[in-house]
Amino acid sequence: MAAEQYLIAGILIIGAGLARIAERHRFPYPIPLIVAGMVLGQTLPPEGVLETIPLDFIAQLTLATVLFYAGLTMNLKELRLSLPVVGALASVGVLATSLIAGLTIGLLLPVLWTTALLIGAILSPTDPAALFSVLESGGVRVKRKVYSILEGEAVFNDATSVILVITVFTPLIVEALAVPLEIAAAEFALSLGMGVLIGFAVAYTIGSVILRSEDSTNTTILTATTPILAYGLGEAFGGFGLHPGAIAAVFTGIFMANARRIGLEVLPQRSMRDTTKNVSFAFEIVVFIMLGYTVNIPFVLGTLPGSMIGVLPLGLVVAMLVVFVARPAAVFLVTAPDRDLSNQERFFVSWAGVKGVASAALAAISVSIITEYMGASDLTNTVTSIVFIVLMVSLVLQGLTAPYFARSLGLEEEVDVLEEITVHRDATRHALLKLVDDYTEGNVEASLYQRLKAELEEEIFSLEDELRRQVAEKRARLLELQTRERIYLNKLEYLRNEFEQGKLKEISYYDERLEIERELEELESLKRHQKHVH
Repeated sequence: MAAEQYLIAGILIIGAGLARIAERHRFPYPIPLIVAGMVLGQTLPPEGVLETIPLDFIAQLTLATVLFYAGLTMNLKELRLSLPVVGALASVGVLATSLIAGLTIGLLLPVLWTTALLIGAILSPTDPAALFSVLESGGVRVKRKVYSILEGEAVFNDATSVILVITVFTPLIVEALAVPLEIAAAEFALSLGMGVLIGFAVAYTIGSVILRSEDSTNTTILTATTPILAYGLGEAFGGFGLHPGAIAAVFTGIFMANARRIGLEVLPQRSMRDTTKNVSFAFEIVVFIMLGYTVNIPFVLGTLPGSMIGVLPLGLVVAMLVVFVARPAAVFLVTAPDRDLSNQERFFVSWAGVKGVASAALAAISVSIITEYMGASDLTNTVTSIVFIVLMVSLVLQGLTAPYFARSLGLEEEVDVLEEITVHRDATRHALLKLVDDYTEGNVEASLYQRLKAELEEEIFSLEDELRRQVAEKRARLLELQTRERIYLNKLEYLRNEFEQGKLKEISYYDERLEIERELEELESLKRHQKHVH
């Protein structure tokens, strides 16, 4: 068997390990995955690798599963808190971000204005998964309304961006796909509507099969293939200029998560979510690593063909435009009518628009379409390189600082994680005791009792294991803070003694004391965020 055929397994194993390390050290997991891809690109030739892993195909599978999972986990009750804002951000906001970023880039490079619009559209989606992973690992939970805006926006603006990129902006570059503006607008609107209808049909059909099968293995298989089916059915209309696959994947998830609203019994949500989460994460690993792999580093470090402009400086300028101009302008513009949203919340929503898997996947799909009709060229290298640079800047700049801004802006929800886990564990214990009582009274069949009992015991074990981990981490963090505090107090005591003995000048003493007192105040603030653990 050729070495390339082991590549996917190796990528998944290494990627999962890198993502775990990133989570432990509280930084966005796509960063080490992309870097790993760059290292891989310097060690393995592209021949054979890209044939083994067709990036555009993997990108579409990733979009399908990520969007389906987003719809499956969306809390509609929470979404009602911010539906007008989410709707505006997912429609006007996406278009505004695309145009603001694209037109601004186009002013810098008038020759590439169509490419600039495409890049702006590719960079309009957000990636809350990377953001929320950093917030959660840092023990930060933002307020409900802000969280619901970020979650809802990501679900719908990702799907909207996919249709926008494929039906509107890619045809600006590929003349063979070009259509009049009114036709493109009609295709966009029809894609949205058909996506909802396909989502309903797939959700109802697969949901009915899951309910009839009553088998966990069948549920896992059906769940894993559902987003691919929904997306594939939608993209089957591509010959007619319609691309409802992304919307179909989202609404399939939403309908299956709210099965009673479409006339079905409640579906096994936990099993479905766990399956989809694992599948989508596996695809994300491949996409991020392959993004790094396909980046042409000499091209990134060189100049744009036919100009004196460096690709890296241009990419950094685009990143600054997207982060500091296009995104904030779009957010503040579309949320202006909402008087319940504070400026602090608007700022955080704009800052939390981290770029991630949707932009990476869209770049791969666009490059594939351009290559199919026009061949690989400097144009495709330009798109890939700029998207790569912007993603890295966004992940580092926005992803790493989001927890700090959430705290400093007063948007952190005070939650005792230990209390939540303890309550969940106690409720599960109570359910287990009731199950034992029902079995003793002859109300539950023996085989069913054994299976349910094993599931509840496994859940209790997992919760207690997580509880022990959380307690250990809290104690370790608190111990570190207390140790640091003692170090600064010892420094302060030494300086005081030196000053009182006349060995230290007054100005030096007061400067050093002021600096140490600031450090102590910061430590005290951090200690207040730690709940005392007995």
